[in-house]
Parts: sequence; structure tokens; C-alpha cells
Amino acid sequence: MVDFKEKFKELIEHTFIPSTASSVVKTKAWHNIYNLLIPNIPEKLYRYRSFNEYSLSDFENGKISLCHAGMFPDKYDSYIYVDRNKIHQDLEFALKNALQNCLQDVTQKSPFLKTEKASEICYYRELGLSEKQIIEKLYNNYSNFIDDIKNDMKKRETRLRNSCSNAKIGCFTESVQSKYMWDRYADGYKGFALEYDFRKCIYKYTNINLNVNLFPVIYTDILPDFTLEEGNLYVRECFSKLDVNNVWSYMLDINCPFNQLYFYKAYLYKDRKEYSHECEWRMLYYNIEDDNDYVSIPDVECLKAIYYGPDIKYENKERLHKIAMEKGIKEYEVYLDTETRDYSLQVKLLKE
Repeated sequence: MVDFKEKFKELIEHTFIPSTASSVVKTKAWHNIYNLLIPNIPEKLYRYRSFNEYSLSDFENGKISLCHAGMFPDKYDSYIYVDRNKIHQDLEFALKNALQNCLQDVTQKSPFLKTEKASEICYYRELGLSEKQIIEKLYNNYSNFIDDIKNDMKKRETRLRNSCSNAKIGCFTESVQSKYMWDRYADGYKGFALEYDFRKCIYKYTNINLNVNLFPVIYTDILPDFTLEEGNLYVRECFSKLDVNNVWSYMLDINCPFNQLYFYKAYLYKDRKEYSHECEWRMLYYNIEDDNDYVSIPDVECLKAIYYGPDIKYENKERLHKIAMEKGIKEYEVYLDTETRDYSLQVKLLKE
């Protein structure tokens, strides 16, 4: 599993899927990812749950609840590093190049240059200004715009943590015997855990037209550097608002390509020192029409078992047991064996 995760990290970091690529190119790239990923999805993945009416309803109705990253307890989950100074310099350079192209378009009488921009350039030429002076004049029109870049980029460091990102996430783990996980995510041992077999889930979700993927979390010692990705996105957004020329959007596709995979891998990095023991996998669901904090999707019959926490209340366990019986899934009890000196939590299959 460790070897697979290292290979997955290398593959995900070196795969570039241009947003303008053909469907054949995109399909091939995703096939390469799935060919490595799917054979290595564990047979059993677990989700720890507090007992409440929401988790009870999801369990009863065969749903998996997801939320955007801003709802997670760690305020730095899905936080990214962006070199704002570099993006400021790159955008300034790109804008001046674009303005230089405008001057060439006027000289060549290009039909693609907007009329008002061409008139402004001709006016400066009639005044006898040099090309360098004209570019500085034109550039000054955007000086406030350029100066705002650092503030705008500061906001982008956390923008993946809000509902407008359209990504909803569900967290799973490889172990059902983690005391840390029971304490932190299952209401201090008073909740329950659900076992899923997700080995075929990607195909199942595709068959019902849901954009759902499952990936292992990548644990690193430093924040991921997404300066290139965010810089390209920001430049594209900026120039779409500027009146440079009508073919600049085409040039942006060439000079500032957008990696389709970015909005998946950006959610997969976590602090190795703090979280590697969680052995987490993340389910990512994209729906551009959904900007709510929470969303529920069907479990596509991947649910296999329920585990009752050591301190779950009797009445709560009975309500869950009734639903488990109706679903025909296995039931387990998690406990600490006080007859031994073993620290480990034990798991016992209840009568089938």
C-alpha cells in the first residue's frame, strides 16, 4: 500500500489534463489514473459517525453525506500555498506583452483588435510617443488592477474552503480500530462506524451520472505549491475582463493552460506529522449547480457493515440495529478487552 501511494503521488503530480484537450486525451489521462488507483482501493474503508438524526437518516436511507472543506474542524484543511509576488510579476509581464501585441495589431491593421483600443494607440502615435511610452500609458490604465493582485491572491489561498468551490468531500479511513478516530470523529466512542466496499464505486457513480471519485490522501511535510495553477487561473480570469483584444482568450489557452486535475488534487494534501496516522481516503463529488454546505449522495450499495462504539447508548444502538437488520448487513461490537493488558481495541462479530 505504501508503494502504491508513492506511485499515486508521483502520477497525480505529473499528470496534466488541459481543459482544452480532446475527449480522447482526457479519457486516456483518467484511464492511467484509474488503472493505478482502482486495483489498490482497499476492500474495506470505514467512516466514523456521531449518532444524531442526520447520521441516522443517512444510514437508513442509504446515503453518504458530504460537505465542502470549510466545514472540516481543521481550518487549514485544503489550504494551499500561492507565491503572490511571482503571480504579480508574471501578470505584469503578460499584460505588457499583450499591450505590445496591440501595437503590432494596429500596425498590421488586424481585424481582431477592438476599435476603441486601436483609436487610443493611434492617438498616442499622433502625439509622437515611442512604443515604450505608449505601452507605459496603456499600462497605467490597469495600474490599480495590477496593484490589487496580492490582495486578490491572498483570498485564493482559502477559496477551496467554501461552498462556491462546488467540491463536496467525504472522509474515510483504512482502520476501524483507531482509538484516536473513535474519540475525535465518533463523539468520544459514543458513535458508530460504517464499513464500505468502494472498489467498484467509481463505475457505479458514473452509471448514474454522478461525478464522484475516490482518492488516497497525500501526506507531505510542507504545503503544496499551487502557484502555477492559481496563477494561470487568475491570469485567465483577469484578461477575460480586460479590453486587450478579441483573440486573447485563444492565446491564454496556449500560454496559461488550465489543468483539469487541479481541482481534485488540491483537496488531497494533508500535514504528514499531524494526520498521517489517519490513513485517510477522500470521496470527491463535483456538482457545479450545488453551492450548499452539505449534500447527500446514494451509497450505491457499497455499505457492508456497522460497528458500534464502546460507549454507544443502548437506545441508540437498538435504533441502528433495527436498520442494520432490515439492510441485512453485518454488525460488529468494538470494545477494549479488560481481561488482558492489550491497548488495542477489539472487534467482535455479533450474531448473524
